[in-house]
Amino acid sequence: MYILMLFPLCQDCYPVVLGGVEETQELLKQKYDKIFYTGGGAVGRLVMEAAAKNLTRVTLELGGKSPCYIDDECDLAVVANRLAWGKFSNSGQTCVAPDYVLCSPGIQAKLIKHLKETLFEFYGEDARDSSNFARIINDRHFQRLKKLLSHGECVIGGETDEKDRFISPTVLTGIKPSDPVMESEIFGPILPILNVNSLDEAVEFINDRDKPLALYIFSTNKEKINYIMENTSSGGFCANDTVIQAAGMEIQRECIPRGA
Repeated sequence: MYILMLFPLCQDCYPVVLGGVEETQELLKQKYDKIFYTGGGAVGRLVMEAAAKNLTRVTLELGGKSPCYIDDECDLAVVANRLAWGKFSNSGQTCVAPDYVLCSPGIQAKLIKHLKETLFEFYGEDARDSSNFARIINDRHFQRLKKLLSHGECVIGGETDEKDRFISPTVLTGIKPSDPVMESEIFGPILPILNVNSLDEAVEFINDRDKPLALYIFSTNKEKINYIMENTSSGGFCANDTVIQAAGMEIQRECIPRGA
């Protein structure tokens, strides 16, 4: 186990332990006043279970599938631009990236057309030649993401290069809620589109699943924006844009007194 002391903080008060599963399991056996964990839900459950043995207070900041509802009342050119930026920046490896889209069948075809145009504008004919498009962080996650492409229809992208850990910006249709791509946070450049016939159906779909880390809606109708905000629960909420709410959250976090 390696310990790196933070400088210029007191070296006896702020040790940092670097390691993996073995080190984490050992750390969780210790007694603490508070545990703050950021990561996935599966490990979050293990952290809470370990903390319960010592009645340790826990704060879990968990990732999750962040839905994006696209209303019939919106400017799809603007939607495609902001959705593609939020989803495919850093190749989708952002915790608050839109995870999947909910929209009506009538909106879907128009959205795909605008997304194709936007992705060409962002990354050119082939995203692998663009200096603005990232690669997948490691081989394990590349293989995990590649398997998700086996369901539904790739209407945009779908190209992979294992040697380069490249997965092109991909949009999937014909996805079922039970498909693997809908089981957990994607954390990659794959965007499934699922059809709903109304705002109420979208709200029901969202509420039937784990609470999302972020929730997005695109609509020019303020009543619909307020309706989805008031009838769902999520870690963050953003209307007519994506990801930018995280910047506000960081500002608020800096204002929270430590130990509060």
